[in-house]
Amino acid sequence: MLSVKSSLYVPSVLGIGYKGDGRFNTSINGKHTKIYQSWKGMLQRCYSTKSFKRNPCYVDKKVCEEWHNFQNFAEWMEKNYNPETMQGWHLDKDIIVKGNRIYSPETCCFVPPEINYLFVRNSGDREYPIGVTYKENAFRATLNKKDKSYHIGRFKTPEEAFQAYKIAKEKYIKEIADEWKNVIPPFLYTLLINYKVEITD
Repeated sequence: MLSVKSSLYVPSVLGIGYKGDGRFNTSINGKHTKIYQSWKGMLQRCYSTKSFKRNPCYVDKKVCEEWHNFQNFAEWMEKNYNPETMQGWHLDKDIIVKGNRIYSPETCCFVPPEINYLFVRNSGDREYPIGVTYKENAFRATLNKKDKSYHIGRFKTPEEAFQAYKIAKEKYIKEIADEWKNVIPPFLYTLLINYKVEITD
């Protein structure tokens, strides 16, 4: 029979995550804490087959071994998440390191939903570069802004259409960064204003 302390290291969440021995509780008064919800949600995105059906883009994503221990994740989140000013913000793994596949202390940060949605990508296979479609004998560049689609222009080649999209998207990212400049951490603001859209995105 396992001791109480040993049981804390049994991977009870999706066969990966375990509570660990520390000061952070997974629930208070019978209700899961915000930190636990964030931790479990992260694990579900990466290891739940049900989650893969909704978001197949997470099939090859992982959580670093350090964060399999809830206590380690909780300590990091306590330092990086302010419940008074970051209510509703998302845990993001893509902005700090583009193309990143691993949730870890070095690659993650909390961001407002509006910023997180800037970098949501279509998980399906694309025939043309990001932001580009082909319709009525022309390559069209289109940019999504706050749930609305904006037509940028019609072009002869997908490369020309992408360049127009790239310019518009980088300009838009800077605009959103400036809107949030006084709220988000300085390092995040710097990442956003220097962000480069690539044809392989």
